[in-house]
Amino acid sequence: MKHLLTLLLGLLLLSTSCTADEPVTFVYEGEVAGIMCIHCTNKVEAAMKKLPDVQSVKITRDEKGGLPKLEIVAANAKLTREDAVKALGDDAKMYDIRSLKLVRGK
Repeated sequence: MKHLLTLLLGLLLLSTSCTADEPVTFVYEGEVAGIMCIHCTNKVEAAMKKLPDVQSVKITRDEKGGLPKLEIVAANAKLTREDAVKALGDDAKMYDIRSLKLVRGK
């Protein structure tokens, strides 16, 4: 009886933690140079949101005076820095995506 209860509890935990309704998301982080104001931030964020499967984009200023941080949440595990630069189009002359790497997937 004890083993049956343990098995049922395990199955219940598995079914609640791995539902098919939860989308798989990947978080990318990087740095972008050339952002001077909110207009620049909005322009870069809008370009990144045009990438396939991108769910959200956030750019934050570095409190220590470094380059602004870029965070992209996407349903795509193959997003590259080159993809992000290409999404900027002509604005890639003004804004430089210095890095972009996958930091976690869930």
